[in-house]
Amino acid sequence: MDSNIYEISKAIGRTEQRSGKLKKKRREPETKECADAIRWARKTTIAGICVGDFLTHVPNEGKRGNKAQYDFYQLGGQPGYPDYIFDVARCGCHGLRIEMKAPEQYRSLISDDQRKWEYRLSEQGYLFVYCYSASEMKKTITDYLLNQIEPGDDAA
Repeated sequence: MDSNIYEISKAIGRTEQRSGKLKKKRREPETKECADAIRWARKTTIAGICVGDFLTHVPNEGKRGNKAQYDFYQLGGQPGYPDYIFDVARCGCHGLRIEMKAPEQYRSLISDDQRKWEYRLSEQGYLFVYCYSASEMKKTITDYLLNQIEPGDDAA
């Protein structure tokens, strides 16, 4: 019996009790990484630019109820649009678009919709990057502001 319980808990994952019911605990490592990057952005100035003044999050995550999802699409939300907009022109680009992914050990996949936006925005003169950690996002923004990224580089 005990091994059966172990197998069930392993299959379900981490759980927590809410309102008297056992619920699966969401694992959101991307959220922690993003929060760390935003704390850094709000207090960091590079090349005369306060990073936090120009970095905007796009609330595009798919974790919403039916009504919220309906409203999201009605108001122009589109799946796959990058998580962050950084509207500072540098490196020959109009701005920077950042798609944050969970750290690589969580095997966060890039969706077809994200690839579509990568292509669309790159074609319009925006630098589009995927970042897998707060430190990667910080380095990307720093390099971008210091004109140390060439559009089309594998590092971007």
